[in-house]
Amino acid sequence: MANTQDDVMLRMRAIRKSYGDVEVLKGIDLSVRRGEVLAIIGPSGSGKSTLLRCINRLEDITSGTVEIEGETLASTKGDGTVTYASDADSRRLLGCTGMVFQQFNLFPHMTVLENLLEAPVQVKKRKKEDVLPEAMALLKKVGLEERADYYPAQLSGGQQQRVAIARALCMKPDIMLFDEPTSALDPELTGEVLRTMRELAAEHMTMVVVTHEMAFAREAASHVIFMADGVIVEQGDPETFFAHPKEERTQAFLKNML
Repeated sequence: MANTQDDVMLRMRAIRKSYGDVEVLKGIDLSVRRGEVLAIIGPSGSGKSTLLRCINRLEDITSGTVEIEGETLASTKGDGTVTYASDADSRRLLGCTGMVFQQFNLFPHMTVLENLLEAPVQVKKRKKEDVLPEAMALLKKVGLEERADYYPAQLSGGQQQRVAIARALCMKPDIMLFDEPTSALDPELTGEVLRTMRELAAEHMTMVVVTHEMAFAREAASHVIFMADGVIVEQGDPETFFAHPKEERTQAFLKNML
């Protein structure tokens, strides 16, 4: 695939997701191009996190199509059956994504550096000595190289989340997924995580960010989606979206958030 700014890195079409009789996603269409930052905002229970988890198959879709870097991860047959790529192809495609969760999910018995080394060595079977300088460079990038030998319990929440970001980056993903990465943090610690994410955005890392941080969405995103009740209510570029929201539901949400 040509490595151009116009490459579509992620495309989701007609995505539906149900849990029993409850339909959480009701036909979502979206695409993200290389280097774009998509911010997904909306009230609790709108389906934002579920949508994100459908990208990297933490949840299987009920129907629709998911494509990563032009290759099909999931598709729906005429009879409504969803088919995923083979296990090998799924692992390869999902390896293009990195995810940062609300909770930091660091291994408590491992040092910061060991947390970064674990997946590249164990999953990608890379040599530790090859990964080590990359891991240290990423810790420097997030301002934590001096904490390499600390354990997660010795770090603040903001520091742990920055380690989680560095750990995801250590797998060299093409797309970074963030599921409300600051929601578990005290307000004073939120800024340091958002600063790291803004730096990634400035470096044109392709990102999909579920967030309640409106300032981040306004300043760092290239496209904003507002979801409610499992559908996309409104979307657009940040400047237009925040200055001139068209839908009443969007206006009401932003009035409460800003």
